[in-house]
Amino acid sequence: MPANVETLMYHGSRPWHGMGVPLDHPATSAEAIRAASLDWKVELFPACALNVPIPRAYGVVRMDRREPIAVVGERYVPVQNAEAFEFFDHLIGEGHAVYESAGAIDLGRRIWLLARLPGDVWVTREDNVGKFLLLTNTHDGRSPLRVLFTPIRVVCENTLRCALKGSSGGISIRHVGDILGKSREARRLLGISLKYFDSFADQAGAFASHSLDAEALALYFRSVVPDPEDADPLLAGTTRETLVRLFESGKGNALPTVRGSLWAAVNAVADLADHQRPTRVRPGESETQNRWKSAQFGSGAALKERAWSQALALLA
Repeated sequence: MPANVETLMYHGSRPWHGMGVPLDHPATSAEAIRAASLDWKVELFPACALNVPIPRAYGVVRMDRREPIAVVGERYVPVQNAEAFEFFDHLIGEGHAVYESAGAIDLGRRIWLLARLPGDVWVTREDNVGKFLLLTNTHDGRSPLRVLFTPIRVVCENTLRCALKGSSGGISIRHVGDILGKSREARRLLGISLKYFDSFADQAGAFASHSLDAEALALYFRSVVPDPEDADPLLAGTTRETLVRLFESGKGNALPTVRGSLWAAVNAVADLADHQRPTRVRPGESETQNRWKSAQFGSGAALKERAWSQALALLA
């Protein structure tokens, strides 16, 4: 695999990005960590520059390669990949997590696990969304361990990243102190936050019931993709033209209960971020690979969250 998305395993249908090692059965955590080649550890070593120790700084070394991948402060506590899987099992009950995919990006600086929960959310009688939990963890100190709620539109595998009012949207645990010891409290918070999907169903259903004429659609897409102050406005205009096309003919948007609605507009943005949006490509990488990373963890994810927030504002 290219350097950016280094390892990935999946169960079920082949992901839209086309990457990964397939498993022919739902993976346990032990199977998933092996299939995704995540069965390695990191260790901390005192950081040096020109053979001089750097006070209160440590290098994070990936031990299977003896390769330094980051520098962190003295309070940083690494969460090993096996601990992340164990933490996930604690959250939703050992044996109940159906691991759909797992992998590493950026030389192992970030790893993720994706598990599907039982049941779907039916936004309309024709359009359903799968319920997933996404755990992400970093080995470079840039972000905490996080568990996010990630609805995925089944008809076209669009990942919806939602900003729900009154919802934490997930769980964050800093790399400080006893990580696994925090799992009991995290599980309590998870039980509260699983109401997220009820709120999601209500809000997505409201989007599907709200029709947009051409003027309202143009205003909505302009709120999601405004003209930039320091760049060519033609680029934003071209993006909005693509969104209008996806609104009208994107996969799933022609369903009678979806066509012409705010729900179709939200999904046009998700379709753009997941499948259409151009990305910068560095040597050894692919556009599809970079788009997937952006849609899950970067600017594409932020674009989808903005689409949801602006849709909520439109209904307010």
